[in-house]
Amino acid sequence: MKQRLAAVALGLFAAVVPAGAARADVIRDTEWHLRYLSVAEANGHTRGEGVTVAVIDRGVDRAHADLAGAVLDPVRVTTPGDPGAAPSPSDPPAAGVPEADPDGHGTALAGIIAGQGHGPEHADGVIGIAPGAKVQPIVLDTPVGRAPTGDELAAGIEAAIAQRTAVIVIGYSVAGSERLLQAVRDAQAADAIIVAADGDQPGRDFEPYPAAYDGVLAAVPLTRTGEVLVSSASGRKLGLGVPGFQIMTTNSGNRYRVDDGSASPGILGAAVALVRAAYPGVKAPEIVRRLTLTAVDAGPAGPDADNGLGRLDLVQALTRRLPSPSPSPSVRSTSLAVSPATTPVAAPSTPRSRGPYGWLLGLPLLAVIAGVGVYAGLAERRIRISARNEVDSVGVQS
Repeated sequence: MKQRLAAVALGLFAAVVPAGAARADVIRDTEWHLRYLSVAEANGHTRGEGVTVAVIDRGVDRAHADLAGAVLDPVRVTTPGDPGAAPSPSDPPAAGVPEADPDGHGTALAGIIAGQGHGPEHADGVIGIAPGAKVQPIVLDTPVGRAPTGDELAAGIEAAIAQRTAVIVIGYSVAGSERLLQAVRDAQAADAIIVAADGDQPGRDFEPYPAAYDGVLAAVPLTRTGEVLVSSASGRKLGLGVPGFQIMTTNSGNRYRVDDGSASPGILGAAVALVRAAYPGVKAPEIVRRLTLTAVDAGPAGPDADNGLGRLDLVQALTRRLPSPSPSPSVRSTSLAVSPATTPVAAPSTPRSRGPYGWLLGLPLLAVIAGVGVYAGLAERRIRISARNEVDSVGVQS
């Protein structure tokens, strides 16, 4: 109970303290997910340079001190609202918070992905997992208090594809739609990787899309001890466990917040950005294969509906040498659904056809075999005659 109260107190502090007044020992040191994922070691290999990550949300507060230079000009998407959509648990905008991000949700994801910190040597404030990457805000016109619809998210994905982003982060779980499914397929065809939230807080019902669609990376929120507290209806076919509770990050109005659940797609999306930066010429299916084959199995042996494919191992995903994948012509090249147990197997050799007269090629060999047989027969006959003469000669001498 004391730990929970402390977390709440820290969250209130972070929500109201401006970035300029924050101390590194309060903000930076609270980013426990950096240590959990060994981000400092991972950034020794790459910081995500050259990769753009689309954040589909209500906006990003680019004026935050920790996001200076990391956020591109926003792309706004206007879609018809759905008055019948269920309201989301999003907090109402705080007094003085700019309309660039009325609820701070998109700003939180942006800080997790590409936070720059501030102050001397950028040692204060929030540092992202991929601080060398760029964030492309895809701004939905969904009002605060209502979750986006499937079609609204689809419009956001379509806009992200048009911007040629390599990674698309969606911090929502919504009801599916035909347009959303088609948008996911179009993103895969464009070599983009979609990372989506797969659950928020324990005891809260949620729709499983787009995380439940084949090829979408589902971010499974973990506690500090690696526990999965949120069950899922998505099946977590490509689920990867990442920190998802009590995540310190940026908030609208140049402030900070402690985020639960919905922070996890930002963490997984940033990890994908690092791997894409480390392997710039590699297509999306192989990037996903690298992430899944290096994941640490959790829960029951093998993939399961709670833990997915296991926990993300960021350093191994960046550095491990993997076997070459076996060619599989029957699988669509745009599909990202891979198995962590996949092991390259040599294809069986198949005899080549020599055509209807191929048997003639064997005649020289048959002639040689026949000649050897005749020679052997003659030799055996000579041996027998010689042996009989020797016997006759011995008989005469006696």
